[in-house]
Amino acid sequence: MQFAETIIVGGGPGGSSCAGKLKQRGHDTLILDRKTFPRVKLCAGWITEKVMSDLQFSQADYPHAILELEVRTHFPFLPVALPWFPTEFTNYSIRRVEFDHWLLDRAGVPVIEHTVSRIRRAGELYIIDDKFSCRNLVGAGGTMCPVRRQLFPDNRGRTSQVATLEKEFEYAGRQEICHLYFFDRGLKGYAWYVPKADGFVNVGIGGKCKYFKKSGTKIHDHFQGFLDRLVREKRLDRSTAEQLDFSGHPYFLTSYHGEVQKDHCYLIGDSAGLATLDLGEGIGPAIESGLLAASAILGEAAYSRAEFTTYSSGGLTGQLLRRLLPVRGTELKVVGAQLPGNAIPDDSQAQSAGTPSIRLPSSGDQSDAAQRRAA
Repeated sequence: MQFAETIIVGGGPGGSSCAGKLKQRGHDTLILDRKTFPRVKLCAGWITEKVMSDLQFSQADYPHAILELEVRTHFPFLPVALPWFPTEFTNYSIRRVEFDHWLLDRAGVPVIEHTVSRIRRAGELYIIDDKFSCRNLVGAGGTMCPVRRQLFPDNRGRTSQVATLEKEFEYAGRQEICHLYFFDRGLKGYAWYVPKADGFVNVGIGGKCKYFKKSGTKIHDHFQGFLDRLVREKRLDRSTAEQLDFSGHPYFLTSYHGEVQKDHCYLIGDSAGLATLDLGEGIGPAIESGLLAASAILGEAAYSRAEFTTYSSGGLTGQLLRRLLPVRGTELKVVGAQLPGNAIPDDSQAQSAGTPSIRLPSSGDQSDAAQRRAA
């Protein structure tokens, strides 16, 4: 049986950020992931100066193509798009297939391809499939993380679940401007057109599962309506729109419910359901929570929901949102320069003990507390 002081299940940005910090301090760390990197990852791939600061790298340090974004925001009650977005500072787009692999390689820890099936406690150790053991265990495997499913009750509420459909592809007619469409056709959420370097673009839509159930509408119909709009606006040609092979996935907005740490076991990123309430930011909170988990393992910080960023918006918008969408039982964090691949404004703080089962078919089938700006 292979032993490591800390085993991280999941090699995405949260897991690799946690591993990298532990490695820097000489801590014995191992990552398990069910896929081989580089691997395709559904995400609009929007990162910010806050993310770059947390990870201590600059645009010049990044070895792959990265695009600085110019944003236009669309609302149904305005005749023109606004050259505005509520985050602060500069935003960039990356391709997750490159970004995640680079972060994992940068962490410099052993990575083993392994699908985790069974986790049990034996004294002070966690035993994984009778093949691996550790004193500290980190769940970084996304929404369906096996660490969360086996060791933590599912307290994520129905009102906080989000469903998405999206597609990233190379497109000769890609435009340089990023477009975000809030509440289009009544959607409780938004759609996006995010250009990337080297001629790629990501188009997608995200909405509250509660909205789809209550309204009787389907996310596939909203996505098709969005593609039709992109064709009308000449951001896509009709042939490309009709042939897109899109896919989807669920995730959860942050809430005050549920444990994220117990018995030297930590949930980070989407496994803890940490996407920001206003914009559904996922990459930033994953990195932030990964770094904080590493600090907790090293005995340097506490790990709790009170330390996580709650909103992505900064400035006056962030101040307004924390009054309109308060999170009971936690200290609010409003951090600028964060935006997700998928963003959904929250509509309620009511929570339910259960979590709905959702299957999304394809068409074919962030830093330590001292680094944050608290509002």
